[in-house]
Amino acid sequence: MSTAMGVRVRITGEGERVVENVSSVRELLARVGLVGEEVVVLRNGVILTEDDELSDGDEVIVYVVKSGG
Repeated sequence: MSTAMGVRVRITGEGERVVENVSSVRELLARVGLVGEEVVVLRNGVILTEDDELSDGDEVIVYVVKSGG
């Protein structure tokens, strides 16, 4: 039985992974290389800010916002 901990993150267009040892949305975005990108992060359907805390076992979805003209 797997006991892997961490935050399960699904990034639109990239798939899903588990990121261990992160405590905030800001830290998570840095670890997955999305610093400075326009993103929307959701946990249980609620929008999070970069300052929101994360805990082991959380599942989040990161929508990368694309815009163009």
